[in-house]
Amino acid sequence: MKRWIAAGAALLAAGCLLLTGCGKEEPKAASLADGHIHVVTHANWNPFEYLKDGQITGFDIDLIQEASKRAGLTPDISDAGWEAIFEQIRTGQADAAISGVTITDDRKATYLFSKPYFVSRQAILIREDETISSARDLMDGKTIAVQNGSTGQEALEKLMGKNNPAIRKTPMSVQMLIGGQVDALVGDETSVKAIQAQYPDQHLKIVYDDTAFTPEYFGILYPKDRGEELQKKLDKALSSMISDGTYAKLYQKWFHTEVDKTMLESLGK
Repeated sequence: MKRWIAAGAALLAAGCLLLTGCGKEEPKAASLADGHIHVVTHANWNPFEYLKDGQITGFDIDLIQEASKRAGLTPDISDAGWEAIFEQIRTGQADAAISGVTITDDRKATYLFSKPYFVSRQAILIREDETISSARDLMDGKTIAVQNGSTGQEALEKLMGKNNPAIRKTPMSVQMLIGGQVDALVGDETSVKAIQAQYPDQHLKIVYDDTAFTPEYFGILYPKDRGEELQKKLDKALSSMISDGTYAKLYQKWFHTEVDKTMLESLGK
C-alpha cells in the first residue's frame, strides 16, 4: 500500500532519519524487559495513521496501543518516512512498525511479520440499476473511474492494461459515478464502503471479485533476527482482540461500518 507517496518526499524523510535525524534524536529500540517498545509509522494515511493536532492517531495506532497494553507493554510511537520505517526495523532502531504494510514474500525474506490484522480488498462500486457482477464485466465496453494514483488504479490497470481508455483516472471518481459519466468505480474496500454510506440516496451497490483483485493482508513489521518474542506477545493480544469483539469496535470507530464477517474469520485463524 501507499505506493502513491511522492518518491522525493519519502527519500528526503528516509535520508533525514538515517543520517543525522535532522536535529531530532529518534528513540532507539528497547529491550522488552523495561516494558517499552519503540514503534514507527508513516502518519499520512487517514484513517489508518495520520496527524491530528500534532498527535499521531488512527486505526493502526489504536490497534497497536491496545495490543501492547494487553501484552503488558507501552508503545513509544514516532512518525517516520515510508522507506525509513523499513530501514529502522532492518537496522534495529525500532522494535516494530505499523503503517498499512502489506505482507509479501519479498518482504518476509528480510523482515518478520505479525499475523495479518487487516484485509485490504479492491471492490467495484456501481449504481443499483447496473448489471455488473464481476471484474470481467468491466471489460465489456464499460467505463471505470479510479482515484488517480490509488491501489485501485494499479489493480484495474493490471487487469485491463495500463493505457486502457476505459479507465478514467481522476480525483472526481465519486462524482463521475453518481453523475452517470462512468459505469463503475474501483477502489479500496474501506473507501468504497465509506462512499456508499455517505451517499445513501444514490442507491450504490458493492461488487467483490477476489479472483480478479487479489486481497492484500496487512501485518506489523519486526526485525527478522530479534523480533520473535515481541511478535508472539502481540499476536496473542491481536487474537484476543478479535475474539472478544474489541477489533470489531475499533473497525466500526474508524471506518464507520461493520467489519465483514468473512474478513474477521480470516483474521481469527
